[in-house]
Amino acid sequence: MPIANLRKISMKHEVTVKNKLKKYIPQFMDNAQKDIHLLTQAALDKNIPVMERISHSIKGYGKPFGFDTLGDLSAQINAAIKAGNIDDAISMIHDLDDYFSKIVIVYGND
Repeated sequence: MPIANLRKISMKHEVTVKNKLKKYIPQFMDNAQKDIHLLTQAALDKNIPVMERISHSIKGYGKPFGFDTLGDLSAQINAAIKAGNIDDAISMIHDLDDYFSKIVIVYGND
C-alpha cells in the first residue's frame, strides 16, 4: 500500500521512539502539529513556496526522532510540489494530517 493512501486506514499508528528522546517528544509533537497546520493553510492559500518550505522542514526533522512515516509522507509532498503536482500534494497533506492525528507513541528500551 502506498504511503499516500494512509487516510483510508482508521487505526492508530504506533511510533516507537527511543527512550532517551522522551523529554523532547512533547515539544516535537507540538511543533509538528503547528507545522502541519501551517502546511494545510498554505495549501488552502495555494502558497507554493510556503508549502515547499514546510514540507521540506518536516521531511528533515521527522526521521531523526523516529517518525519515519511522517518524514516519508512529507518527502512525497515535497516531491509532488517540486513536480508541479499541487493537487496531489494537497491530497497528501490531508493524508499527513490524518496520519499525524492517529499517532500513538511507544517508548523503546534504549
